[in-house]
Parts: sequence; C-alpha cells; structure tokens
Amino acid sequence: MKISLIPSLITALILLIASPSLAKDPIGSPLVGTWFLEVSGVAADGSLYQNIMNVSADGTADIVGGWMFGAGGIKFTDSPASVTKFDGNNFEITMFAFLADAKTGVPKGLNMTIYRGELQSRSRTFEATADLYYLPCTIKHCPAPDLAQLGKPATVAQVQATRLAMPN
Repeated sequence: MKISLIPSLITALILLIASPSLAKDPIGSPLVGTWFLEVSGVAADGSLYQNIMNVSADGTADIVGGWMFGAGGIKFTDSPASVTKFDGNNFEITMFAFLADAKTGVPKGLNMTIYRGELQSRSRTFEATADLYYLPCTIKHCPAPDLAQLGKPATVAQVQATRLAMPN
C-alpha cells in the first residue's frame, strides 16, 4: 500500500512544481481581443483616424483599416504587428505597413510604428504613444529595418483604444 502511494505523491509534487511555469500567461494575453483605436497627431488637418486591431493569445496582432487611403495619394496596407513587451499593465507593440501609391500600388516606403502604452479600467481601454518611422523602400529594394538604428521618430501620435470583443 505504501509503495502505491509513492508514485501518486511524486506525480502530484511534479504537477505542483510545474503548474506556475505552465500557467504563466503568454506575452500580451491581457491585450487579447479586438480593439477600436483612435489615433491623433498624424493627420495634417488635426483629425483622428481609426482602425481595428486584433491581438491573439500568442502576441501576434493585425491592424486593419484606418489608413487604407491616407493624405497625399498614399495607400497604407493592413499591418501585421506583434506584442513585443508586456510588463504589468505596460506594453509595447511593433507594427509594419507598406506605403504605396494609391493609384498604382507601387511601394514608396515602409512605415514602422511602435505603440507604447498602458492598459486601464480593468483592461477595457488603453492609452498609448505611437512612434512612427518612415523608411525608404522601393519595389526593387526594401531592406529590413534595423531596430537599433531607428533614431528619432518622424511622427509621434497619441492612441486611445477600447476593447470591442474578447474570444471565448
């Protein structure tokens, strides 16, 4: 009888030790869901633009809509993004989008945006600062950005976001 209890106790002990590390939230999990974003400080006329951001449990994100047709005949593509940091309520999201001629679709550049923000009111809203970098890019040559050498952002925007939905 004593011998049969030992394997059960060992199994229970292993599960107890492993549980905290296995139960740890993946990066960005408090951000998981669909968000409505309003961004100010970018449009020349002072207006806001809006878009939708979906964040998955693994920290990947997709920002859709919004800048599809920007000022000056420039088209912005839907934007893949990643939650690159989450610490307490503070987070960082890095996003990329091609800038292209609205009529021809020919790439004119690459937009890289780094959102730095904080979740608020029980994770239903967040505020963020968005540093926008515009990098040279053509149809023949579009180098990957060197994150360590970005320098000063071309634009700094303010972001207000509201959670629209969460997965079940």
